[in-house]
Amino acid sequence: MRWTLARSNPWKFSVCQKEKLSDEYVLSLINGIILQIEDDLEDVELFRIALAQSRSGCRLISVQFAKDAINYLCRIGQYVDEQRYPRPTLIVLDLSLPGMSGLEFLTWAKCEPAAKIPPIVVFSSSQLELNRDLTQKLGAKGYFVKSPDLKETVAMTKNLLLFSASPPNVAE
Repeated sequence: MRWTLARSNPWKFSVCQKEKLSDEYVLSLINGIILQIEDDLEDVELFRIALAQSRSGCRLISVQFAKDAINYLCRIGQYVDEQRYPRPTLIVLDLSLPGMSGLEFLTWAKCEPAAKIPPIVVFSSSQLELNRDLTQKLGAKGYFVKSPDLKETVAMTKNLLLFSASPPNVAE
């Protein structure tokens, strides 16, 4: 299932309708790199399973701290090797992180050159409208509320993959 954005407000994922997304369509979206910033190892594993079940072909690289994600994106320390740590095509961000929060990471990312930062999608337990509004203002492309249910997580994963898909070429 795909969560279709409500036309009146694309940030109201909770009031969206569902439509079937074919596995072939999801496969065609990306075979890129997802950088997940998540400190809860159970959430990392659930997302990894959901990504595998979505059959996207994406490679998941997960870090527990926002500072590590910044080092990754800036090619600092252990992340200097571009073969081992390729440029991500999508960042999946939790808001509640130790040290630097997800909101602080978004603030940092907003100040960086656009070419350096791939699309960021928030995947959080928070259902607060304030967090949705703040993340949108800070440049997040989408906001998804985590679910402990694997089927729901697979459906959300398929939908968040759409944020990393390249727009189709337009003939001029």
